[in-house]
Amino acid sequence: MKKTVLLLVLLLTITGITYSQKLSQDFTVTNSTPYQVIDAGSKEYVSLDNGFVIMAKMGRGIVTIQKFDVNGMKEVKRNSYKDLPAKAFFQDIIKVKGRIFYIYEAYNKKAKNFKVYSREINGDDATFKEQVELFKTKRKVVGSQKLNLSEASASVFYNKGNRFIVHKSSDESKIMITYRLYPVSKNDAKNYDEIGFQVFDSSMEKIWGHEVKMPYTEKQINNIAYSISSKGKALMLIANLKTLKYESIIIDESGIAKVNDLGLTTTKFVREMFIKENKKGEFICAGYYANGVEFKVDVFANSANASIVFNMNGILLARLNSEGEFIDSKSFDFTEKFIKQNLSKRQKEKVAKREKKGKAGILDLFMLDFKIKENGDIFFIGEVQYVRKEFFGPQQTYVSHYRNIIMTKINIDNELVWMKKLPKNQAGTAGVGQMSFSYIEGQNADYVAFVDNPKNIRLKTTAGVPAAHLDGKGGYLTTYKIDHSTGALEKHTICDLNKLGKYKAYQFKAYRIFKASPQTYMMEVYIKNKKDMLVKFEINK
Repeated sequence: MKKTVLLLVLLLTITGITYSQKLSQDFTVTNSTPYQVIDAGSKEYVSLDNGFVIMAKMGRGIVTIQKFDVNGMKEVKRNSYKDLPAKAFFQDIIKVKGRIFYIYEAYNKKAKNFKVYSREINGDDATFKEQVELFKTKRKVVGSQKLNLSEASASVFYNKGNRFIVHKSSDESKIMITYRLYPVSKNDAKNYDEIGFQVFDSSMEKIWGHEVKMPYTEKQINNIAYSISSKGKALMLIANLKTLKYESIIIDESGIAKVNDLGLTTTKFVREMFIKENKKGEFICAGYYANGVEFKVDVFANSANASIVFNMNGILLARLNSEGEFIDSKSFDFTEKFIKQNLSKRQKEKVAKREKKGKAGILDLFMLDFKIKENGDIFFIGEVQYVRKEFFGPQQTYVSHYRNIIMTKINIDNELVWMKKLPKNQAGTAGVGQMSFSYIEGQNADYVAFVDNPKNIRLKTTAGVPAAHLDGKGGYLTTYKIDHSTGALEKHTICDLNKLGKYKAYQFKAYRIFKASPQTYMMEVYIKNKKDMLVKFEINK
């Protein structure tokens, strides 16, 4: 306990000191003209790919759409809409075939069901087109958690409370919205999950939709992941808890669930898995796996309450054909040497002991997503995240930790090309706050942007424990540049968040950094006096 107190005192001391830091010459940083702040719970950013950006923000049932000139660095259009249904809640914003659709839901208390709507945004004048009702549910819908890096990096501790999850096919020709109906029975042994699958084309015209009763009770299966193919077929991945095997379920416009036994044993425990379709029409399924479930005890709890710990041992990758049938699978283990990178001496000793028992892995590692590149290569990205009750000053409180990022490249032939650990160490008491990261794809390299302690700029990527950064205490916006071919890492300090010209960033979300053009990234910050500002980072050629 004393060590925990001292650690947090040290963390506060480190982040409270001002360091002189040389900024990278690889980036040009430009501030926009400040504009009136919009108080909103959801803030979404979409590039129009023509030098302009659309921002859509919802707060208290009002949606405000802004159009921003990236080159002139100023807001050029703003329109607000109050004509949404009562108790409307934002679900997602998607860009398909150059068109932008804003998706939201509203609960009908009398009918005890939900309606889901789409509203296209006109990029020319930042206006809403007419509201379109996409579908309504049979009854209430259970809330879901969204884990997706398609627009901006998300976090397992950042939960929008979305009930309706939007999926795009690899060629953007099909859109699918999935949801889970509220259980009829509270007894898992008697309740059969009913999952909604609503499929649309790229104009958001409905192709088919069904609420499908699963072939097993809730007690028998775990629902893991969903995907939609370019042919309009829905794929669902489940873990059969009776046979201890993974299965796929294919659903087409008939609404009939076709089950495929994949022959993969669940002895490799997967906490979360993602499914994507490649250009061959195959489904790629991937997630981090653990060789077994372990438990840890909260020493601050009144009783010995144990929680599950996933000690991730590597990546599990499986290929399925267009009918959800098994083709092949492969696993890629984390080596002991890789696991030990950027750990303390004590942590390395624990890893060595666990390795003797065949249990060495990376604790609290979450896969956040993977990307299939144009040439078929697959890039995986994950982050170490956990919440722990600690002494923060004189009191105990829950502290969120966002630590090392793991990136892996596997080529089209299912061979490991490289695996990299990107050292990072963030902690805070306000949820995700300004922590975690933004993942941005480039042509020859990808970028991971996050707020860092300036002491870490000279930290070796394979040795040394990164100094802690305390959320909300300034810091430097930093990026790792990851070369596609070699995995070579470059670290760049982009800007001091306390010195953005004559302004200081008081509020922003790292995972909301977005790509405005192939060489330009932007983030919105609050600068006080009811003003927001966009900050542009251009990569110098």
